[in-house]
Amino acid sequence: MSEIRVGLIGIVGEARQKDLWGTLETLARFGYRGIECPNYLLEGDAQDNLRRFRDLGLEPLNVGCVMEDLRTRLDQLVAEAKALGVDRVTMWWSSCETRQQVADDAAQLNEFGRELKKRGLTLCYHNHHHEFLRSFQGARAFDLLCDLLDPECVQFEIDCGWVAFAGEDPRKVLRRLAGRVPAIHVKDFVRAETEEPEFTMVGTGILDAVGTLEAAIETGVRWAVVEQDKLRNLGALETAIGSILNLRETGLV
Repeated sequence: MSEIRVGLIGIVGEARQKDLWGTLETLARFGYRGIECPNYLLEGDAQDNLRRFRDLGLEPLNVGCVMEDLRTRLDQLVAEAKALGVDRVTMWWSSCETRQQVADDAAQLNEFGRELKKRGLTLCYHNHHHEFLRSFQGARAFDLLCDLLDPECVQFEIDCGWVAFAGEDPRKVLRRLAGRVPAIHVKDFVRAETEEPEFTMVGTGILDAVGTLEAAIETGVRWAVVEQDKLRNLGALETAIGSILNLRETGLV
């Protein structure tokens, strides 16, 4: 079976601010190969920063946004993506309050996706757990998004941790969207079905890391991106390093 490359988003922000290159060097040494949303590389001499970043064996993976960014500063997002040399723009959030809102958001995302495609970029939608929990006349918000988003214009960045937290099987979601998911987020929770999520290092909670990675590889996912919204018992670098070591132990990364 093929392997999948591991990226990182968040977690080490404080360490990075104190020692940018030392932190990045440590991440690369333990096997990280990409970083999502590394806009800090555009500060100062961007070309030199990118050269140094890539010399560590790291790749910038995307730029991130919310819907309002797409509406008000699309050109700036494109410029940031081009400056970083990435091919993806990821939208992090849609509240999915009503069926009509889901339909309206999907129509707008298709429009923005078409425009970004013309400029050589792919728009991705990143899920949380609420898309699986909110339904309208029996149709879940997530199912509506799958049906309404044009696969030629908008792809998905599936957060497998949030899928599991919602009580769903990430493997089934990835297989349903085969060919439409260039990257996944892998995060973990101490337990599912609690009112307040309790995050934990990847490989120590409810996420079936092996099954998720196998399904990701099977369906053409290129990147598994480690994330933890809130630290638990360990520090930032400890969490990031422990997570990738647990993923490497699967033999799939």
